[in-house]
Amino acid sequence: MWFWVGLWGFLGAISRFYVTKLWAFLFGPHFPFWTLIVNLTGSFIIWVLFGIFEYVAINPYYKSMIVTWFLGALTTFSTFALESFFMLDRWNYHHFVLNISLNLIWTILLAGLGFYLVKFIGKNIA
Repeated sequence: MWFWVGLWGFLGAISRFYVTKLWAFLFGPHFPFWTLIVNLTGSFIIWVLFGIFEYVAINPYYKSMIVTWFLGALTTFSTFALESFFMLDRWNYHHFVLNISLNLIWTILLAGLGFYLVKFIGKNIA
């Protein structure tokens, strides 16, 4: 079990690392969009999966493997908090407020969108 937790956590963390590096290479390090992107994407995917899990019986072990280990390692609240703190510490209030609102509001909205999108599709297919 420890091996699988480590493997899926590693894959999620490495995916986040490469998204971060790719975004910084393409757009520069001015605003932590890479953290926003992995948090938004991960939030949406997690709730799409929870919507799917209502229609498809999946072993709880596999649910944990995908959602908690991989997507939990891909998304990162602690990095978001640290980046926000540094913006505040540098008196960059505009980026601070933008980062807080984009991460908090949009992750919640995309979570709901992902969940209800699957419920809508599932109801119309069934």
